[in-house]
Amino acid sequence: MRTILLVLIGSILFSSCFLIYTFKDISIAPDVKTFYVEEFENNAFNSPATINQDFTEALRKKIIEETSLKEDDKNPHVIFSGSIKRYEIVPQAPTPDGAALNRLNIVVEVSYDNTLHEKENWKKQFSYYSDFPQDQDLNSVQDALIRDIFEHILDDVINKAFNNW
Repeated sequence: MRTILLVLIGSILFSSCFLIYTFKDISIAPDVKTFYVEEFENNAFNSPATINQDFTEALRKKIIEETSLKEDDKNPHVIFSGSIKRYEIVPQAPTPDGAALNRLNIVVEVSYDNTLHEKENWKKQFSYYSDFPQDQDLNSVQDALIRDIFEHILDDVINKAFNNW
């Protein structure tokens, strides 16, 4: 009885792991094999000069790491493009002396074009923010904040594109 129970539990765990593993690419049609990420534009006021290039490279890297798609700039099946729309610092948590926190908010507009399945095409804005103490200089924390914000936005982009969320 104990052996049967262990086999049953093991089977459930194994099949659960299999479902989790295959879930990542479940919404990618089998004929979609390649992608390309066009360089994003920087339309955000007062943003770092290379923020668009950094986002482009981060998206490219994430697709390579998390999907089975191969990069192809000649005849891609899936094309990502867009722009950094907003990069803004907004005071948070007001105090009598000013704000205790500042919030860096970034908005990225992404277009997803599937050349094989045009019904799947979309254009959407993604945003995220990260707070930092008011007494901290933005230049000293900016790179880490941008990385954190991009990580969240990229997760949302990948989920929208490949998991249909």
